[in-house]
Amino acid sequence: MIELRTKRLTLIPLNAAHLKLLMEHQKGLAVELSLSKSEVFLDEELRQALKFRLSKLLEDERNYIWYTNWLIVLKDENCTVGGIMIKGLPNEKGEVVIGYYTLVPYQGNGYMTETIETMKNWLFSQPDVKYVIADTEKDNIASHKVLEKAGAELFKETEELYFWRFF
Repeated sequence: MIELRTKRLTLIPLNAAHLKLLMEHQKGLAVELSLSKSEVFLDEELRQALKFRLSKLLEDERNYIWYTNWLIVLKDENCTVGGIMIKGLPNEKGEVVIGYYTLVPYQGNGYMTETIETMKNWLFSQPDVKYVIADTEKDNIASHKVLEKAGAELFKETEELYFWRFF
């Protein structure tokens, strides 16, 4: 199984069974992955995003790492601090879209910036990836700052969203 590591974090792509456990039984996932804590809080919006990720993953399980949630584990505490999702294989322009979340008790510690930088570097080492894209709601200032720190540039907007790009 592939994992990405930084000094403080391990990024673990969840297979279908693990993704189901994340949505339905976080304590079971903690046991499966030998994590010390299982304090994952999923609001309805995140739960819906994970359900969608699972449906895409099940369509192409061989390429699950491109469709799933990657759990972000803090090495020192051996606990989940958030997640990052790749939303599919690169498209014809070489674009890959990511989404992410940090659990409230762990916000403001630089974990997501570290995660995005690590994921971005890994993605750019993959064939056919030319751009990494993230979208944020316009009022999500914390996410804007994370993306700016990680080196993203704002390149497009809609009425509700900003779109950021790494290249």
